[in-house]
Amino acid sequence: MNYDFNRILLENRQITNKSALLWMEIMAGFTGLIWIFGLLHTISATTWIFYCLTPIAILILLLPAFLNKILKWSNSINADHIRLFTISILSCSLISVFLLSVALSHYVTVAWLFPMLIASQYYSRKITSYTFATGLLGMIISHFIALFIGAWDYNMMGEPALQTIRNISLPIAGYSIFYMLPKIALYCAAFPLFLAITKRTCLLLKKQKLAIMAYQAKQTFDEMQEFPDTFITDCKIKMRYLAKNGVDIDTALANMNGNIDKYNDFMLTFVGESHRKEDELFNLMEPDTLLQYGAKAHALRVKANALGLRNLTDTAFFHEMEAYAGKLDIVRANWEKLSFEWDEACDIFTDYIQSLGLKNHASDSNGNQITFQKWGEQLQEAFQALEAYDATRARNILNELLQYQIDADIMKNLRSIVANIDEILKA
Repeated sequence: MNYDFNRILLENRQITNKSALLWMEIMAGFTGLIWIFGLLHTISATTWIFYCLTPIAILILLLPAFLNKILKWSNSINADHIRLFTISILSCSLISVFLLSVALSHYVTVAWLFPMLIASQYYSRKITSYTFATGLLGMIISHFIALFIGAWDYNMMGEPALQTIRNISLPIAGYSIFYMLPKIALYCAAFPLFLAITKRTCLLLKKQKLAIMAYQAKQTFDEMQEFPDTFITDCKIKMRYLAKNGVDIDTALANMNGNIDKYNDFMLTFVGESHRKEDELFNLMEPDTLLQYGAKAHALRVKANALGLRNLTDTAFFHEMEAYAGKLDIVRANWEKLSFEWDEACDIFTDYIQSLGLKNHASDSNGNQITFQKWGEQLQEAFQALEAYDATRARNILNELLQYQIDADIMKNLRSIVANIDEILKA
């Protein structure tokens, strides 16, 4: 199969990184404008932090772009390069949002808006939460730095002015925490919005992955065409072999509207389950389960009649009637005849199957069997479920199909699909 699921995911991550890098460059430019306009104001003790930290934060924001220019990470689909690219973007984003939150206490929206958009739109809920917490920590530190600078200026004053300032500033300092609370409340109020954006992004990512899974399932389904055709064109000619051995093939086909494919499918199912069904019928040949024996004999009669097995149909009907009448001795006395005709019919059908090169059934560990055609139909259902983003239903169908040993490569592909679906559902 010429399909690399991991490569597609790496390409998607690279697109995410390029978009995040663009946001960081925009943020650096916007913050730089604020810094330049700030130079027009008088630089005081409370603003020197802004003029020192902001250029550093801008340089850190531009660092991933600089490294990308040198190392060409964005042009590579190598997993290690993409991992380094992602780490550089996220780490620089976190560091810059912390520094800007410290420096831009009065313009705090600039500090967290763009990094939060980067995290919530392109990455995970965890990264969004880390970015939010980093910005909040920067705000709190900024507030206490301002208090520290204020206290330092306070201690530098002379005694006459000091007494006046003390009478005014001490009550204000005691309530300084309340000055910070509205900004923190506003900051926290925006957090659910960014989480909602992240949730939407994660949902879109899951749908994208499910679409990829659907494509992979379709590829696996197409590989089923590599199996030999179960219903070969010369079936009708070789069906004369069945007629020569007492199978009323003409009546059976007439009852199925001449559908040879349907007859062969029904016959394959009959042969595949005969051994298990015969053992079940034999075990029911007891006084307490005689009515169940009659019901099983009835089911056998219906199937044998549909396949044109006239002798087996008559014998199964006899066993059905005697079982319903409670005549266990007669049923036991005629068991060998029923068993012989049943095995003889299976031998005839087996020769017919081998003469056509028809594929036999696939069996699970419990002996249950399924035809290749039915297996392919169920795989198609799983493919359709993935297209409808119903990952749970698709996984359940695929887990059922994995019980049957069809082909080693196809089984490997299906297990990979199920593992990827499980990873999506856990995300």
